[in-house]
Amino acid sequence: MIKNTSISWPSTKENVNAIIKKYNFVVLSVSPSVEIVDEALKFKLIQEEDLKKEYIKLTKEEIEERIKFINYVRFSYNKLTTDERKIIYWTFFDKENNYDDRFIANNLGFSLGYYYIKKKDAIIRFAFSLGVESIDDK
Repeated sequence: MIKNTSISWPSTKENVNAIIKKYNFVVLSVSPSVEIVDEALKFKLIQEEDLKKEYIKLTKEEIEERIKFINYVRFSYNKLTTDERKIIYWTFFDKENNYDDRFIANNLGFSLGYYYIKKKDAIIRFAFSLGVESIDDK
């Protein structure tokens, strides 16, 4: 029988924030400046051949390691539902527009209260997808 687990929200949120912060820095070092997403807000996985290496001042091993990390985050993100991807993308990845919670809730057709519930669920599901969820030990 599977035990019901209790998620530690503060730790899980902190873990996701740490991964996304690292992702945003790593992307700056190897990927184009603008993130490419399709209509469904899914990220394209990147290949080493896609990079303009003459502008990257890293060793081949460092580039490979960073591409693996970028693709790990993108693959995990792409597993989420469309609404979850929108919430995560507009909250954490879209640095150009700096959307606030009211805009995102309005765009999704949610009340602000319902949006906060969905945002928390999206972050928890993203944490499970990344494998960085934190379980309460109570």
